[in-house]
Amino acid sequence: MFNHYLPGGSALKISFRKYSGFIIDADNTLFDFDRAQRDALYESFKLLKYSDLSVETYDIYESINKTLWRSLEEGKIERGSVKVERFRLLLDKLQMEGDPEKLAQLYLKHLGRKDYLLPHAIEVLEYLYHRALLVLLTNGITRVQQERISRSGIEIFFQDIIISEEIGLTKPDPAIFLLAAKRINLAPSALLCVGDSPSSDIRGGYNAGMDTCWFRSTSADYPRQEPEPDYIIDDLRELIKFAPDLC
Repeated sequence: MFNHYLPGGSALKISFRKYSGFIIDADNTLFDFDRAQRDALYESFKLLKYSDLSVETYDIYESINKTLWRSLEEGKIERGSVKVERFRLLLDKLQMEGDPEKLAQLYLKHLGRKDYLLPHAIEVLEYLYHRALLVLLTNGITRVQQERISRSGIEIFFQDIIISEEIGLTKPDPAIFLLAAKRINLAPSALLCVGDSPSSDIRGGYNAGMDTCWFRSTSADYPRQEPEPDYIIDDLRELIKFAPDLC
């Protein structure tokens, strides 16, 4: 047993359990979504002959996008409004002429082709696949996620893949986590929920009665208002220790 420390000095005393199943997030947990998003936006700007995508412009877009997705997670807006509204707000902020709907369509087309995986994703999934049941659970847009998952080849490791847009539920709603548990016929207590988002993955898994594992994909501090994760990892290979031994 040893300690992980959250901001403010709160200690997580950890003795590792073995789990029969894993609920795993997609973006910035398995996929390098930040890179995919940046490249897709750059290519879309270039094709529409907008000004070059500067660091400042990308930061503005990312801030707008995160705010809208957070509002979606909190049930304040409808999913369909995110796709175009983020680009309408971006063009307004930049005081640029353009068609936000056309930009949105082009962006999603390019995003679907960006199947960049984070280091060790394949080897870890293969290891877990032979020892536990896996569900991929993502809040992403259906056609984008389906294409990226297919291109990457990771679908072979999952007993089920749940995309929130397809079923009308959004993380952190515990109902979507409980659905994942039901799909593989395991109790929530037998599952470890893994993801990079404290407000989506950790809160949702916690409220569904699952143990949670925060994948610390950035240097950002853990937000104090969110439930504390049971585990913190900085490398996907650390998930291996939670898998049962082969019989």
